[in-house]
Amino acid sequence: MRKRIFAIIISSAILLCPLAGQDIIKLQEDFIEAEYFFFNEDYQDALPYYLQLYEKVPDNANIAYRIGACYLNITGQKNLSIDYLETASKNLSAKHKEGTITQSSAPYDALYDLGKAYLINYQFDKAKDAFTRYSKTLLPDDRENIDFINQQIKSCDIAKDYIAKPVSYTEENMGPLFNDDKSNFNPVISADGKSFAFMVSLKFYDAIMLSKLSGGKWSPPVNITPELQSDGDMYISCLSADGKVLYLSKDDDYNSDIFTSTFDGMTWRQTVKLNKNINTRYWESHGFVTENGEQLIFASDRPGGFGGLDLYISKKVNGDWGPPVNLGPEINTPFNEDRPFLINNGKILFFSSQGHTTMGGYDLFRSELQSNSLWSNPVNLGYPINTPDDNIFFMPIDNGNAGYYSISKDQAGEGKEDIFRITFKH
Repeated sequence: MRKRIFAIIISSAILLCPLAGQDIIKLQEDFIEAEYFFFNEDYQDALPYYLQLYEKVPDNANIAYRIGACYLNITGQKNLSIDYLETASKNLSAKHKEGTITQSSAPYDALYDLGKAYLINYQFDKAKDAFTRYSKTLLPDDRENIDFINQQIKSCDIAKDYIAKPVSYTEENMGPLFNDDKSNFNPVISADGKSFAFMVSLKFYDAIMLSKLSGGKWSPPVNITPELQSDGDMYISCLSADGKVLYLSKDDDYNSDIFTSTFDGMTWRQTVKLNKNINTRYWESHGFVTENGEQLIFASDRPGGFGGLDLYISKKVNGDWGPPVNLGPEINTPFNEDRPFLINNGKILFFSSQGHTTMGGYDLFRSELQSNSLWSNPVNLGYPINTPDDNIFFMPIDNGNAGYYSISKDQAGEGKEDIFRITFKH
């Protein structure tokens, strides 16, 4: 994918550069570099190139759009996206073509990103207007995107309602042992309460950190990533009840699969992929195992679902995972459901969703298994636990009365996330 995109951009440059002189050649080279990072979703690296280009071509709406899109995907700087996306939305073209600095108009996607920027910055009426304008650019048969945009428009009103009735809870920063000057996220704890794992963003990769409870105190977290012998980033899903098995997801841009690593008493063994009932040629991620080790819940976009990522449950059959069952329309929507956590003997479910009554993007929800074996109507965890931005990872404890999650409260605008423990007040 990386090479193919790069080749497309290069070919455009070769065709256009001889017509434009040395200045346009240099601009195109910088543009190619920026596009390389942008299409690989390395927004932090793409941004400086686009900013330099924008100084030289300040009337280029396409560059303004790219800058806005970068800011929109950098935690702690999303508010900076609005001015650039507003500028880009004034010069849109249905004939927008990728790959060249001479493309001065922005794609219609700038309207969607502008709506999203307004939404996550609590400018709900402006968000509705931008989303409505974007919806008019979609083809009538593009039902998937039309339905998604209509959901975003509804979210603007839902967000107002939740903000007017904030939920009551206490919040405790986990302190310097688990939070430093980097982003710390995806906290999970074993059911026995003796192992705590999380992710930390290092310079060249996201590391898996593990701490053990001993004598009532948590040990300094250790980076166990090298022990897993993975050739790419892997992300924590959960720990087994005794803390000796780690469940992880690995995303290679085209696919995602679920793996485990087992602690042998000395080290964590190389990761092993789960069987073909769980991992397919489609997307599977975030496998969470119940305390008794008999049920595995995960997200997948395999055929036969309700749309996007759906949640599935598999049960142990002769010591291995059997064919999974879709959780059904009570939980799954035409949009994405992800990051499931199943507690209290499989009776209480926490998950994130782009559907249901979301405030925008992903929200966190809770549902309970009823006596008729159907799941209850999912309940939004409420504001300010949920916000108009994406809220996608909540590790419940104490039968769902408390939990761990990460959030950015970085006033410096660097996008750093910290891990918190929250306790609901009933």
